[in-house]
Amino acid sequence: MIFGIKDNVLTMYGTIWEYDGQDFVYYLSRLESQYSEITIRLHTYGGSVFAGNLMCNALERSSADITIIIDGLAASMGAIFILSSKKVKIVNNGYVMIHAPHSGSYGNAQDHESNAKLLRLMEENFVDKLMLRTGKTEAEVKTWISKDTWLSAKEALALGLVSEILPASVETVYPAFDPEDVGETEVYNMYASLLTSIPTAAVSAFNNYENPNKNFNDNMKQLLITALALTGLDANSSDSAVLAAVQEKITGAEKKATDAEAKLKTVEENRIDSLIEAAASGAKKEFTPEEKSTYKTIGATSGVEALEMVLKNVAKPIAPGIGAMIQTGTPGASVTGRESWTFDQWQKEDPKGLEALASADKEKFNTLFNAKYKK
Repeated sequence: MIFGIKDNVLTMYGTIWEYDGQDFVYYLSRLESQYSEITIRLHTYGGSVFAGNLMCNALERSSADITIIIDGLAASMGAIFILSSKKVKIVNNGYVMIHAPHSGSYGNAQDHESNAKLLRLMEENFVDKLMLRTGKTEAEVKTWISKDTWLSAKEALALGLVSEILPASVETVYPAFDPEDVGETEVYNMYASLLTSIPTAAVSAFNNYENPNKNFNDNMKQLLITALALTGLDANSSDSAVLAAVQEKITGAEKKATDAEAKLKTVEENRIDSLIEAAASGAKKEFTPEEKSTYKTIGATSGVEALEMVLKNVAKPIAPGIGAMIQTGTPGASVTGRESWTFDQWQKEDPKGLEALASADKEKFNTLFNAKYKK
């Protein structure tokens, strides 16, 4: 997720990745130290439930007066996030999408059962929050989350999910459509393109030029010739010659912009590859093709800065956590690469990991302890 701060406004656009919870707490705390009233502008199709819950908890314990404005879409975990504020506004062409949490797991039957249990616990939390906000029954709420339930701004207001509808800050160029037919990702991309598009002055001028047959006067011709540095023309040149030269100028500028974008994309791709290689080297491991693909997607969609933030934690030792247990179902799964560590090395390199190991893999801990103290 890309965060931005200007005055007392925190902008949050994109996917909620695993480490975005910590970043959100940092940015919110920074604003809380300066302002009593804070506005959060949101556009997301969801992401990590764990990171989202951390963000929700930070909002709910905040003493600031917080208003959330949905600039386009609040879907999945984004729809749960908005429940943490009493003041939620949405643009009149915005949407909210609710569904049950999704996940993937691999391993034996117990691994899948463990992951299913976690999903049910998450689902219960979603149901409780939605019941509390809307006053609807458990049966009604479970009907919503049994599938992708799309809500227009008016429907979200009627259910109490939002408190106010605002005029859209951009004029949509899309016709009316059914978001269930289009799909979650496409709805997000449509709004993202509107929110980030900035037309150039030249393009706007020609978009507003309605009558190509209307004659220029000499002053208008000379202004165009001078402003665009058109060669071989003067105020006595024909209208068609001036228009042709202007069009050629624009085409050339567009080509330069396209070439520059292509070069920039290549530079960014190379930088992403370098970051991934450096992270793998620092972690002393070889990333799988799936991991590399995931990291490249983060860099391409959320930006190189977001990827740097994700990768900076890759090489850091981490204590056994719920994520590791869900994926492998194996106690002490996160000690891979440390099988040869002694008790002293654990205490020196990762004391918190050693403490966690005592509860996550007692047999491994006892072996290290006995080897150290010869019991």
